[in-house]
Amino acid sequence: MKKWLIALLTLLALSLSVAFAAEANDITEDCKFKVCSSGRKYTLMTDKKYTSYWESNKIKTPWIAITAPEGKPIAGLYVCFGNMPESWEIQTSDDGKDWFTAVPGDTRFLHAYVALPQPAQHVRLAVTSEKKTALRINDLFVLSEGDLPDWVQVWQPTEEKADILFLSTHPDDELIFFGGAIPTYAVEQQRKVVVAYFTRSNTTRSSELLNGLWHMGVRTYPVIGNFKDSYAKNLKAAYKSAGGKGKVNEWIVGLYRQYKPEVVVTQDTNGEYGHKQHMMIADAAQNCIALAANEDEFTASTIAYGTWQVKKLYLHLYPENQITFDWTVPLKSMNGATGIELAEEAYTLHKTQASSGMSVTETGTKYDNRVFGLAFTTVGEDVRKDDFLENIYDAPGSYDAAANNVEATPAPTEVPAYMAHMPALNAKGFLDEGEYIYSSEDEGLWIYVSQTSKVIIQRKYDATQPLTWFEADLYGDLDAGEMLRTVQNDPEKMGKVRVDATETAKKHNVVFAMNTDYYTYRVAVNNNRHTGIVIRDGRILYDDPYTEKQVTNSMFPNLDMLAFMPDGSLKVYHSWEKTAQEFIDEGVQTVYSFGPYLLLDGKVSERAYANNENKNPRCAIGMVEPGHYVAIMCEGRLKRSAGVTISYLAKMMRAKGCQVAFNMDGGQTAVMVFMGKQLNQIGAYDGGKTNSRPTSEVLGFGTSEQVGTYEVQ
Repeated sequence: MKKWLIALLTLLALSLSVAFAAEANDITEDCKFKVCSSGRKYTLMTDKKYTSYWESNKIKTPWIAITAPEGKPIAGLYVCFGNMPESWEIQTSDDGKDWFTAVPGDTRFLHAYVALPQPAQHVRLAVTSEKKTALRINDLFVLSEGDLPDWVQVWQPTEEKADILFLSTHPDDELIFFGGAIPTYAVEQQRKVVVAYFTRSNTTRSSELLNGLWHMGVRTYPVIGNFKDSYAKNLKAAYKSAGGKGKVNEWIVGLYRQYKPEVVVTQDTNGEYGHKQHMMIADAAQNCIALAANEDEFTASTIAYGTWQVKKLYLHLYPENQITFDWTVPLKSMNGATGIELAEEAYTLHKTQASSGMSVTETGTKYDNRVFGLAFTTVGEDVRKDDFLENIYDAPGSYDAAANNVEATPAPTEVPAYMAHMPALNAKGFLDEGEYIYSSEDEGLWIYVSQTSKVIIQRKYDATQPLTWFEADLYGDLDAGEMLRTVQNDPEKMGKVRVDATETAKKHNVVFAMNTDYYTYRVAVNNNRHTGIVIRDGRILYDDPYTEKQVTNSMFPNLDMLAFMPDGSLKVYHSWEKTAQEFIDEGVQTVYSFGPYLLLDGKVSERAYANNENKNPRCAIGMVEPGHYVAIMCEGRLKRSAGVTISYLAKMMRAKGCQVAFNMDGGQTAVMVFMGKQLNQIGAYDGGKTNSRPTSEVLGFGTSEQVGTYEVQ
């Protein structure tokens, strides 16, 4: 019994010693440091004062080497960067001379903990980019093995989709003027919160804002803008000092689109105590709601993230539709601390502001940080007036992601008018036998259906522009080999015989025909233009693409490429992205070079927005899915039709459901032919010609013996 008791006590003592020894120790003071060239003492980053910093000279690959004391190997480094280098890593060494990469650095977080794969005696932090860099560190801590202390910040990535975006002008504005809002929503209610700062002011304040957020329980990394903190006499001057209204709006629109907040909360239109940058952020936050929802504004972020409609905007102290919050409610998630207490404590970590005369308690009472007004809403005014998310989610803490993602019952699908003229079709959408043709110039409708193909062309008109255009939906039975194809007028003299597109369609019984990339013009005219990659019938006719460096947004055509894949799909590429031989190796029979490509994965391309914004006759071909293609021909230079821009054409193709779309040659080349008849009008050129330019080929779909004999109405 006595032996058993001794054994039990020994085991208990061991377990207690393990438990007490579980937390990692800060061994920074016990380590030896060696730094690359610098005029500053390394102790400025080990003094546990983030208001000081160490900085290297501006050199290539600056570094900090650390040697651990005997018996206390290094398990990890906690680094608080002043400025983030382009790339960095943690290295280890057996002898302190030969260094090997242990862990690549993460450039997303200014405060970062890096755990080593194995504890090491010699560790080095090194910048890896070849560009001359001044490495700046606010704080650096060396840790032994064990569980991380709570003060070591291990940040999670910024929320991808936000419930609420808290938009703060400077570090500490989110505490003084938003009170206990952030810990209440981000921590207690576990909402998806993004905190964004317009300016960090300086490198020290980056550490201050991160330390403050961490203290309040926030674990997802904020967004920190690169704008300068500056004094301005008025709102106009504030915008000017920030680089202009466009630059400010672009940044905020980018926030709205990237993080897609349901609700935005920001500052007072009067600048709280009159600060003009606060006024600017409140002004821009309102203006950017409409801008973020408009795809034509700041198109780089449209391409990257799509558009976004913010549903509610709250401004601090806004006089209408006000909510007065109670930030003194104890938060269970923070051991009973209240939101306002956490904000007050976080503010004490903003060391540089100790002499500013501001405080959460006094300033936040004078400019009541409990009061916010609903300045914009798409979901109705608040009734309960107790929650930023009222009318977004039912009640605080009630949000159920699964329940709120239930799709609404869709509205009945409108039956297209042309269905009244369609014959009975089989399960594949074609005829069991024979063929059906319908045409009506008065209705602006042309239909062809066979056992393997279906063509529906509709003429449409918008008097407000004015604009006349033709939309063709082309459906093919891929199992029967019915897909888009290039039809040569004379296959034996490819590219040599040029005739009207209608002649080629009639000669080869092509139901639907339109122009191609008109590569023969670039060959004939030359004048230092590249021809691009041109492949027909599996043969490389020309292999003369642009390199990436040669292409600019204004170049037209930029020789983007459209490839007709063997499975019936269409794929688009930039001129330099794929070689002619690679296409051949994949079995591609046809590649057009013109461009720009308009859509990829259903999204409008960057060059479609940037390229040639003049209105002209234009046409495009695209794909909804293999076997369902769309062609649009927009008339231009006519009284009844002014033409379209490239970006407008791209949106038209997107509206048709295309995942891929490509701009073809326009102007007098653009033509759409049905059963051997040209449907679109062309503005007079070359002394009065109104037919399309003679070409050697057409893009064709469908075959019928009645082409040229059927009288198209």
